[in-house]
Amino acid sequence: MKKYFVSSLLLFVITQCNFLSFSKSVDKDETAGAVVTFLQGQVTLLSEGKERIASLGDVIKPGDRILSKLGKVDIQTYRGEIIRIKENSDVMFRDLSGSSQPNTDLYIWTGNLIVKSVKLKPNQNLSISSPTMVAGVRGTIFSLELEKGSVPKVKVYEGAVSVAFKVGPKLIELNDGLTKDNYDRLVKTLEENDVVLEPGEALEVNPDLNDLVYLINAKMAASALTNEELNGFSNLSNDGIGKVQSPISPKEKAEADTLVSVNPELVQKQIESKEESADVKKETIEQIASEHQNNRKEALNQIASDAEKMGFDDEEEIQKHYSILETIHKTNGEIMSGAVVAQLGDIFIIHSTKGVFQLQVDEIEYVEYRNFKIQTRNKK
Repeated sequence: MKKYFVSSLLLFVITQCNFLSFSKSVDKDETAGAVVTFLQGQVTLLSEGKERIASLGDVIKPGDRILSKLGKVDIQTYRGEIIRIKENSDVMFRDLSGSSQPNTDLYIWTGNLIVKSVKLKPNQNLSISSPTMVAGVRGTIFSLELEKGSVPKVKVYEGAVSVAFKVGPKLIELNDGLTKDNYDRLVKTLEENDVVLEPGEALEVNPDLNDLVYLINAKMAASALTNEELNGFSNLSNDGIGKVQSPISPKEKAEADTLVSVNPELVQKQIESKEESADVKKETIEQIASEHQNNRKEALNQIASDAEKMGFDDEEEIQKHYSILETIHKTNGEIMSGAVVAQLGDIFIIHSTKGVFQLQVDEIEYVEYRNFKIQTRNKK
C-alpha cells in the first residue's frame, strides 16, 4: 500500500521505490545536527532568531535556516548525509538526524540542492519539503532545483526515485469558491500521476500541470482559488508527469564526485562539543577543514585524471563531450580554449586543447562562454 504524507498544501512526493511516511521525534535529541564542512563565498545562517555569516565548523541545529546568494555550502549530518546548498537558495532545517533522531527534514523555499544519502535503516528517513512537495530518499544521490511557485526539477544520479502528487483537505477549506466535486477532480488528477525515476532520468512535467501548481501556490495564501480557474485543467489525468532520458553529464558527475565526507566521528564530536573548551573546538574544526580539503583534493585529482585519459585535444572533441566550449583568460595573458570540468573552492579543472590543468582561481581573469563572461577576480 502506498503511504502519503498529508499536508495542507499541494505536495510533491519523491521516494526510493515506495512512499514513506514522515514523523517527528517527540523527545529532543541534543545530538541532532549537522556541521558546515565546506564553504565557498558568503552564506547567511539564521539561528535562534539571530543572523550571521556562516563559518566553517558551524553547528546547524533543527530550526536553523541558510540563505545563500553568491555562496554555496556543504553540510554533513550527524548520521553522515551530505547536502550541498548552492547559490540563491533558501533552506530551513526542520529536523536533523542524531543518535536517537531518525529523521533529517529540510524545507526549501527556492534554490538548488545536491543530496547524497547514506544507507538508511527502515525507521530512518531523509526528506525535503517545500510549499509544493515532499521528497523522501533512501540511499541515493539526486539533484533538486526549485523556482518559487513551480514544480521542482529532479534528476537522479544513483538509486530509484518514485514521484507522485497529493493535495490536502485544507485547500478546499481555505477556498469557499471551490466545490467538493472540483476538489475531488483535482485530487484525482494529481494522484493519478506518478512515475519512477532511475539513474540518468529526470522528471518531465506537463506545462499545464506546472501552471496548475503555480496557480494553487499563488491563490492559496489569498484563499482565492475558484472553480472557473480549475476548468482549464480537466484533461491532465494520466498525462501530468513523466520521465525523460537525461544522461548524467561529465560536469554533473564531477560535481557529484566532489560531495566528499569527513570522518563521522569528527562531525559528531563537533555537534556534541557544547561543553568543550574553545581550544578543543578549534582543533576539531581544523581537523574537519584539513580532512575535507584532502578528500576534495583527492576527488579533484581523480576527475582530472579521468579527463586526461580521454585524450581529447581539439575543440570539436571537447565541445562534443562536455556540450560546451569556453575560453579561459588567464591573468598572465594566456588564453586557453576548452571546458571547465569542475570547480570547487579555489580550484578549477580545465580540459583544454593544451591538456588538463588544475588552476587556482587567482590564475584566471575570467571565463567566457559565447556572450557570457564569468569574472573570477576583481580587476584593479
